[in-house]
Amino acid sequence: MAVTQHSASRPHFTPWRDVPTGIYATAAQLKTMDLPRQPGPPAATVDGQDGIGRRTTITLYRIDQSLPTAATAAQLAAARARSENSVRARVCADCGARPDRAPIATESYGALCPTCWHIRGLRQRQEEAARERATAVRTVRSLLRLSNPPLGVPHVDYTERGHTPAGTRRSPAAAKVTVIDANGVVLAEPLLRLVSARAKGIPPGAGDPVSGADVLAAILSQLTVLIWRYRDLDDLSAGLRSQGATWFLPTDGHVHEMSRLATAWRGEVTLDGERPVAVAPGCADQMLYLLNQIADTEQALAMPIGALS
Repeated sequence: MAVTQHSASRPHFTPWRDVPTGIYATAAQLKTMDLPRQPGPPAATVDGQDGIGRRTTITLYRIDQSLPTAATAAQLAAARARSENSVRARVCADCGARPDRAPIATESYGALCPTCWHIRGLRQRQEEAARERATAVRTVRSLLRLSNPPLGVPHVDYTERGHTPAGTRRSPAAAKVTVIDANGVVLAEPLLRLVSARAKGIPPGAGDPVSGADVLAAILSQLTVLIWRYRDLDDLSAGLRSQGATWFLPTDGHVHEMSRLATAWRGEVTLDGERPVAVAPGCADQMLYLLNQIADTEQALAMPIGALS
């Protein structure tokens, strides 16, 4: 939660969503309550926009410190009677709640309490996720079954060298690059040195980076390549280039990131409406296993949102 203390007693919220529900309200919100209220002392602030869209800081008041207005019950009833839709507008169209604060008016769903408004938003995000999942499944099926050239799945494991006394991470000493095909057959598994041959921490068997990179380039140039993320290869690329080796990853459009596909297929939506990034499998054969899971997805594509609720 993005909250700072502008003073000992007045917190400041950066986004509106971090303002605790039922605790604070603006002066305008207090006026629109079922029984209108007057603000008490300023209690907090939040970043927002003014009436013409300019960024500003909005003052918030504690609802439990607000006071009733001077309006009589007869005046409140008369004001309510002047608006034939006022009663309906105070009742949540989904759950029937009658909150103190005015529900959120929508054209499609009627008046909604904050919780039902949030649920509607989450459902929309879930529907978006379902569409993206279907697209991811089609893409993965194409990669596994229709790729021309055929699919290759590389994965890199680094030999780390710890940190400097100042806390800076040292560049990896070596990298084991495993490449498998769509059937799980290992096509290459070289262990490449990424630092000077005189450097400490190089594992036994680490081979010449130049010749190893050439072997990988020859293999991957004949494949459609599926990596987890480009940035996972940054240390490998930098290490090979530092040793005079040529970067081996094709640059002709036959390289795809699996992380995006896996995230879309998982399709999880958090309570905040965010889309968590899929956890990396961590090795080539598990990447292929996950790919086959995605490709075999059938019934989940046809299941409507909320079918289990």
